[in-house]
Amino acid sequence: MTIVSADLGYGYVKVIASNGERAIFPSVVGDGVNNVDLTNTFGQRNNDINNMHLKMNNESYFIGELAEKESSSSTRIFEKERFSNNHTKILLNTAIQLVSDSDIVKIATGLPLDYYQSQSKSFRESILGIHPVTTWVSGPLAGQEKTINIDNALVLPQGATALFTALVNHEGKFVYPHLMTEGNLIALIDIGFRTTDYIVVEIQSNGSFSPIAKLSGSVDAGVINLHNSLHQAFKSKTGGSDLNQRYIKQILKNGHLLFKGEKIDFKETIKFSKESIVSNISDRLKSIWSNEADLFGAIFLAGGGGELFQPDIQPYFDNRLQLIYESQFANAIGALRLSRATFAAKKGKKLG
Repeated sequence: MTIVSADLGYGYVKVIASNGERAIFPSVVGDGVNNVDLTNTFGQRNNDINNMHLKMNNESYFIGELAEKESSSSTRIFEKERFSNNHTKILLNTAIQLVSDSDIVKIATGLPLDYYQSQSKSFRESILGIHPVTTWVSGPLAGQEKTINIDNALVLPQGATALFTALVNHEGKFVYPHLMTEGNLIALIDIGFRTTDYIVVEIQSNGSFSPIAKLSGSVDAGVINLHNSLHQAFKSKTGGSDLNQRYIKQILKNGHLLFKGEKIDFKETIKFSKESIVSNISDRLKSIWSNEADLFGAIFLAGGGGELFQPDIQPYFDNRLQLIYESQFANAIGALRLSRATFAAKKGKKLG
């Protein structure tokens, strides 16, 4: 049986399985178009992760990159109670099937800290059991039909799982033994697409760590604020034209975009927006952490936004932030490591 860890982020789905397989794709679901696919005619479309077209419950969906590029109506899930949105299950099924051949799986996933206590039980119950048949029209599993049975599920607080990745390696050994002194405080800032989770833990006598609730939570700010700034700037510079989401990556990579043959520069917009976002996040954290931040043994940085904003946010914390290796996958990796131990312990109890 495979254990699958899925981080269903607002920006990207990150998934990793106990068999070593992993995948990442935009958290976007769109209506599948049933017209003739001209790109296939010219041999330009491959059945890869960028071209996922699925059918479920007699509905057709484009997933990830394909939804961003070609769906007439594509959406991300921004509702507070994401588990009640059908698109969550579509993304989860897609993620599981990309990394596992098993029909029966155990799942580890997470929720933002602010939602964890009130929603973790409902979220877990909503994903357990047998899911509808998924037919792959195109993508890595093109031509296949899959049915997933989620045998067990573990819902964990995001941020805590990323911190576990920072402190404990795949062998279960401490990465920073000098930090694991009883009473030591360690913090993590996890900048995601829509939210920034922050968590502070206190090291216990046995080397475990306990979250400090008053110093942990979420800030409603992240990469989406930068995207919104670019949308507004594009509209202003072009006299009201809308910018398709697919071009955001190009702007962030090159700093400009061609419009009617003319190059529009966005470097100042990117610089100003990044500065505004990290200032907002830092001000919020400093107001909550106050002078205690000076006494933290370490402050780690995680998330796709952590990597993107690292140079801009470092000065606000005296250049003390340590970017976690594979920061975008940090929550998924930590959840997988924790779930292995948890599911093994539950199995042992049943056998005993």
